[in-house]
Amino acid sequence: MDKVSVILPLYNCEKYIGQTIESVLNQDYKNWELIIMNDASTDASLHKALEYAKKDSRIKVFSCMNNRGVGPTRNAALKYATGRYVAFIDADDLWAKNKLSNQIFFMKKNNAGLSHTAYAYLTEDGHVRNRGQVNVDECIDMKRYIRTTQIGMSTVMIDHDKIKNIRFPNDKKLCEDARLWMDYLREGEKFYGLNKILLLYRVRPNQLSRNKSKMAWNAFKRVMLEKSISPLEKITDYMFYAKNALKKHKAKNHIDMTYIKDQFNCK
Repeated sequence: MDKVSVILPLYNCEKYIGQTIESVLNQDYKNWELIIMNDASTDASLHKALEYAKKDSRIKVFSCMNNRGVGPTRNAALKYATGRYVAFIDADDLWAKNKLSNQIFFMKKNNAGLSHTAYAYLTEDGHVRNRGQVNVDECIDMKRYIRTTQIGMSTVMIDHDKIKNIRFPNDKKLCEDARLWMDYLREGEKFYGLNKILLLYRVRPNQLSRNKSKMAWNAFKRVMLEKSISPLEKITDYMFYAKNALKKHKAKNHIDMTYIKDQFNCK
């Protein structure tokens, strides 16, 4: 059974970090290590993480001396990773209990180096939203990613035997994950999508609404600066991106709440 290194950057998330860690502890796949990198939190986040580490030796907690941003924090955590597979989870998201087992099976079946899964949205107070489910394609390339931005950070798993270089941009700019995924896709790699909800992504007011315009602007710049596609394709692809972004957050879906209640610790 191959080990999975789970990377969790932590910054001022004391309200949710316990639930997130519990969603890793509840995995039916047991050969994992959870590497928590505290990015100079000023609340009780670090204390809560350390309490969990005392109870389970698979949980390892480290700290940055100064606030560095999520990209550098993930890079710092990756230095301690010892597993064949690397998975990512943010400090306020929740995994399904069968997330790791399902995704590893899927990757082995498809001989995939990079994978992601479908996900749904969670409100700030822990209720599953009835709209905005993100479905994924079985396999995507650069063009499909630009048009759909379907890769959710906390759904990604990487086979380190196949993808040797895992390093996020070392700055505090938004969408550091998208920039790394585009590097892989530009090199001809493919992301394989498991179209099953294995993540609940928590939406908080100070998280999306404030940064939505910045994210759209950053996406526009990424597309316009992309040298692997023509000027006409850039305009067309960004128009598809804008359309899909709007659709993603407004679409109503019939989510199987029986499955959600069984697999997730939420309301």
